[in-house]
Amino acid sequence: MRSFALKPVFLLIAFFVSEAAHAVDSSSAFESVPDRFRSSELTLGARGLGEICLSRDFMPDGTVCNPAFLAEAPGSQLLGRIFVGNGYAALDTANTFVNETLTKEDMQRLFEKDSAVMLEAHFGVVFVAKNFSAGFSPYRVQYAQEVHNPNLPVVSLHGAIERSMFFAYGDSLGGIAPELAPFSAGARVRVLERKFVHGEFSLIEATLLEPRDYLPTRKQTAVLIDPSLGWVPPEAPWKLRFSISAYNLGHASEEFPEYPNYVDFGVGIGAEPPVRFGKFRVGLDAVDLVDAPTLIDRIRFGASYKAGLMESMLGLRARTFSGGIMFSLSVVQAGVVYEFVRDDLNDQRLQTRIATEVSIRL
Repeated sequence: MRSFALKPVFLLIAFFVSEAAHAVDSSSAFESVPDRFRSSELTLGARGLGEICLSRDFMPDGTVCNPAFLAEAPGSQLLGRIFVGNGYAALDTANTFVNETLTKEDMQRLFEKDSAVMLEAHFGVVFVAKNFSAGFSPYRVQYAQEVHNPNLPVVSLHGAIERSMFFAYGDSLGGIAPELAPFSAGARVRVLERKFVHGEFSLIEATLLEPRDYLPTRKQTAVLIDPSLGWVPPEAPWKLRFSISAYNLGHASEEFPEYPNYVDFGVGIGAEPPVRFGKFRVGLDAVDLVDAPTLIDRIRFGASYKAGLMESMLGLRARTFSGGIMFSLSVVQAGVVYEFVRDDLNDQRLQTRIATEVSIRL
């Protein structure tokens, strides 16, 4: 009876200590989904090129990100790929927090680990042909964890597991009128199912409260459409290309602050400056033109140079600089990307992350 009577007191103490912990400067905590997790293209090429899409005709692995340029697809292929970014060991951790029963001991152990942990992984297949593309991903996981406020430690945690499919079509508008031949249009339809956890909690809460009371698993399904228009001026130097797109048109089963699926717009410009040997391409995207808080959050830059069986990549976006290479050997493609990400925890110092991908082309 005595322990039962004291439980409300402990809970009241937990509440006030938690509020005190949150009152301490915790600007490093992410209050929404980390920006890098919003990408719909979780691939090595996307990471290596700074996540440009609108300004690019086809990606280093031969897939097409912008449906308006599907008519330029370099042949038909079926690609199966495995992408893992930064932290193989956390795969089981992410699944536990989203799908399994949590214990107080699980939550307390988080305060004993590294101050920042981030993981991304994606397994899927994609088919690409001229004018058409489709893909299926049975497993995509993203997990981020931060421990901050050393005096009154607080953990910010986000984990999401998704499965999705998409269908895309794009073609030239020359069939409507000859003068429209330099223009093209396309659209991608995405269907996804997502389960995720997102929250912030103190050590006191982790000790006294049941985990699912402050870190519930939430679910969301959505059908989203991303239409785009492209323009490749026939007489322009450097093979210039322009594109404009809207994205996230559609319906979600439930709106969450972490995944609002807001409708937004983007533009891109790409070029292929001439080089003596190989192929050099650059692209500049301006995305989230309505929602992004600052100008630098809107800008993405990517460049690649392909010579023989190897393509090197360079990417730049807000808080992230990346570089990597991809090799194509017969039906096998493999690559690695190094990312230098500004860490908001450690005095905004750069943190190195590594992503690898292996794909089989059929």
